[in-house]
Amino acid sequence: MKKAKDLFEALATSPLEMAMLEEGRVGFAIPEYQRQYDWAEANIVRLYYDALNGFARTSESGDANAFTFLGTLILVKEENKEEDFGGLSFAVVDGQQRLTTLSLFACALSEALRRQLELTDFPSSVDATLKKWLEEEVSERLYALYECAVGSQRISPKNTFPFPRIVRHEDSRGRSKPTSDYKSAIARFLDGFAEYVDSEKTEYVPPSLGSGTDAEKLAGNYQLIRLLIGNLNDADWYEDTECEQFDISWIQRAQCRTLFDRFFDFIKNDSDRNRALDTIIKHEELHCLMRTLLFASYFCNCVVLTRVTTHDESAAFDIFDALNTTGEPLTALETLKPRVINYEKKQHGYAGTPSESAFATIDHNLDQRFSDTAKKQAETKDLIVTFALYLEGKKLSKDLAAQRNFLRQSYDNAAKNGANSARQFVQALADATQFRRYYWERDGVEELGRFHKNENVDEVQLLSSFIADMKTSLALPILSRYWTDDLKHKGEDRFLEVLKAVAAFLVLRRAATGGTAGIDSDFRAIMAPSVGRGSSRKFGLCAGVDHTNELLSPDKLKEAFKALLTHKLKTLTKESWVGMAAANPLYEQSRELVRFMILTAAHQAMPSETTPGIWNTDGVKASVHTNNFRNYATWRGKHYATVEHIAPETVPKHGWDTGLYKDSILRHTLGNLVLLPAKENSAIGSDSWEKKKKFYLALTETSAADQDRRIEEAKAAGISFSQNTTKLLQAGTRLSLLDPLREVEFWNSEVVSARGKNIAELCWDHVWPWLNR
Repeated sequence: MKKAKDLFEALATSPLEMAMLEEGRVGFAIPEYQRQYDWAEANIVRLYYDALNGFARTSESGDANAFTFLGTLILVKEENKEEDFGGLSFAVVDGQQRLTTLSLFACALSEALRRQLELTDFPSSVDATLKKWLEEEVSERLYALYECAVGSQRISPKNTFPFPRIVRHEDSRGRSKPTSDYKSAIARFLDGFAEYVDSEKTEYVPPSLGSGTDAEKLAGNYQLIRLLIGNLNDADWYEDTECEQFDISWIQRAQCRTLFDRFFDFIKNDSDRNRALDTIIKHEELHCLMRTLLFASYFCNCVVLTRVTTHDESAAFDIFDALNTTGEPLTALETLKPRVINYEKKQHGYAGTPSESAFATIDHNLDQRFSDTAKKQAETKDLIVTFALYLEGKKLSKDLAAQRNFLRQSYDNAAKNGANSARQFVQALADATQFRRYYWERDGVEELGRFHKNENVDEVQLLSSFIADMKTSLALPILSRYWTDDLKHKGEDRFLEVLKAVAAFLVLRRAATGGTAGIDSDFRAIMAPSVGRGSSRKFGLCAGVDHTNELLSPDKLKEAFKALLTHKLKTLTKESWVGMAAANPLYEQSRELVRFMILTAAHQAMPSETTPGIWNTDGVKASVHTNNFRNYATWRGKHYATVEHIAPETVPKHGWDTGLYKDSILRHTLGNLVLLPAKENSAIGSDSWEKKKKFYLALTETSAADQDRRIEEAKAAGISFSQNTTKLLQAGTRLSLLDPLREVEFWNSEVVSARGKNIAELCWDHVWPWLNR
């Protein structure tokens, strides 16, 4: 009987190390029972993000935290070889999706590196030795990337013949063109890549891959990978991602220098090496080449798979089954807890300490509320992303290894300042779970009366819900800095002022830019330490590991928000903002923003007596009884739950002004949008304005008799009401938010433009004071 240690071998392996097995002769065969290549876009983006974040972490350390771990590859050594194949073949039992994707990344990085070398114009101040070294580094890296995708068979003492690293069961590898037969998409792709490498071309144009879905998927994924790698040197791209761009100045750090292959061979002494790196840092025209080169090196050497190899196929399947039933890994908080307990035990014991109490709060807000381990893992990852921003102003990814390392290092740094500092760190984590529980989750918002006085709780609920519904989680660290759990007793004015400022910034920023357009980077800039590169637009609101950082006054925070708005929008005036907000197709960009803006504009306003379709606030006395739309009950209620088009979203055949469809944007702007009960607009679809107006009239009559009459008129015109709206009407509900539409005779582009500007102007009048002291 075999010994357990002889059943399989498990090793951590990088793409390059895997390619160099058996002196580079190793090939991987996808068995017939495996499904086709079908990795989803989300998986590829996740892999790239994880690799980019690992690449950036090389600036911090050279230990395990700097590596990117991708999972397991299970291989079975094949005994039956193709007749004319001179390599060694392994069947892939598990991991073919990752392995295939890594080969595509290797090809795309090779293309990108070739392109950057071609585009780089070496300055005259770069001496010959430095230029020669860089060219050798690129050459070495291109060869390594080639090896990751293509293997070589020695056919004579002086000659080799390539073969695709990955083939499928229908392919035949050989030692010459006549004896090689590649039918699968991946084999054809890699065989074509081998020819491309031998050419002088910069761009790789793959050969025909076939017509199956696997060929389409592979071709599509390669284009996606090309696009992702194309963003490697685009600083603006990073603003809307969780990734941090590798700063070229980091090449001076010892652990980053290990990514070079020939550095120490070409440049012999430390002073010359430092001078060479300083030259590269000084010349921005070299940065794109250098960053691409280093990322390619990181990919080849620091992306890690666990390679499990066996000769026994049945053992391979047993291993596969075992690895796929082990469940969700421990969260970063769960791996921090033993460290905290050990620290406290070295003091005077864990039991009864503030740390134990803090973890009880954490357990209550996470473990007891998320019984599903996958959901708890996701919630914990989101929490730690915002906590890192709160504590250190740090951009942290959702990568589990990175989060565990962040908590471990930050806690250790806090503990260096003594037990009180260590306990304050754990308490801050507990407070973060508490804040998220009550100000982010819908059921928690319902209970905000425990922290706020009766006269304030409705506004806090409304604005917290708005921020959450906008999915703006990076606003939470800002709010957390001004929050304590005893606001109700110690005073909540400052927190309310900040909450309004955050909401105002969110409305003004998103309405003007339409999309997110780097808004997360703005929230990060508020929290980031105001030192280093770009410090003029960093405002230092983070607490600091020892919680000694100065807290910005609400006025200073507002000034910071306005500075960020001015930087993004160039001009920050009511007129310019209204023009942008009214012209953006906000229906396609953020319907929750549209809801908030329409409700806010109509709040305590009356329909204009002179201009049909718009609201008026001139001479209207503010009162809770005058169209009180900006409140939590309305926001959460059913009456105005969905955003719908007035003029139909799709171009109708008749019944509407053609000017409304002169472009693809106007119909999606504020002026053509209305709030209705859920799914109600489908009842009238693309009917004419004449019919749709009957519908609005039925929803806005002030007396039961008039309402019944309007309903009958609408029904006679062929309009039906949903069951939900019928119940509302029967209960005497009147949708007064639609009142300005009653007097509009013709719905055209002029009405839409005027109404859009009216909504934007009134919304500005409400929210701008929240930001302008």
